[in-house]
Amino acid sequence: MYALDALKNMKIGEVLQVIADCPQSFRSVPEEAVKHGYKLLTEPQRVRQDIYFYIKVVK
Repeated sequence: MYALDALKNMKIGEVLQVIADCPQSFRSVPEEAVKHGYKLLTEPQRVRQDIYFYIKVVK
């Protein structure tokens, strides 16, 4: 997942917006983010076929 690579290069407090169009990402992105120590700021948001995630670096 490219989002995890991007998060590794970010500073504490920064937020990454991830936009996905795969239905499986609705569950997998939040699970992977939390598993790696990041914080999901809101529930995933659907806008037509796209799903938006906001992930904060906390470590």
